Amino acid sequence: MITLHPRFLLLVEDDATIADLLVYNLKRAGYEVFHERDGRAGVHAALSYDIDLVLMDLMLPELDGLAASREIARHKPDLPIIMLTARRDKATILEGFEAGADDYIVKPFDLDELLARISARLKRSTDVPEAEPDVPSPSPVDLMGLTVDSDARVLKGANGETALTPKEFDLLELLLSQPGHLFSREEIVQKVWHHQYSSGSRTLDVHVRQVRARLEEVGAAVTIYATRGVGYRVAGQ
Repeated sequence: MITLHPRFLLLVEDDATIADLLVYNLKRAGYEVFHERDGRAGVHAALSYDIDLVLMDLMLPELDGLAASREIARHKPDLPIIMLTARRDKATILEGFEAGADDYIVKPFDLDELLARISARLKRSTDVPEAEPDVPSPSPVDLMGLTVDSDARVLKGANGETALTPKEFDLLELLLSQPGHLFSREEIVQKVWHHQYSSGSRTLDVHVRQVRARLEEVGAAVTIYATRGVGYRVAGQ
């Protein structure tokens, strides 16, 4: 298969052994790869070049991966970031998502899994709905005093408003599309992350926790309910 438009990845990793292995395999997979060894250089590259996706190590010199991700997300909120970390604790993972990461993978990781996650993230970021002529932009959705502005990705409630990350918005939009409907974990992951559900991944649970916090922050009359081992639904409190 001939790739007419190669995708550009930015790898921010200070471990030379890991970096060399990743750069080699990513190029074999057809990607163009920029490599930086510290957080500040990573931020500069992400903001200076036309990057399609960032692979961000957590422990970096100069500026750690969390701070670097926050800075990138602040200027380029739609640029996908996959965090690479040797730490498995929930607090670190939560910090990563709050810093702007779209996904994470724990070291040591399977290369095929990493490539699959990169492919899924790139597909999601470039999927554009077919344009329909003379169709006005969608207006904000109102539900039980809650307003979701799809253009600004802003959530508004009785206590004010708050911005949502792209992934938080996609998750909430899906759940609000059928209030009260119980979406399975598999269905949510497929529609929001565009890859198969893995029982060992905590990505969905972390994002649900974040969206719940956003709903509480704006004083929403709805929240997200879990059915253990099955999935999630949104309904009034």
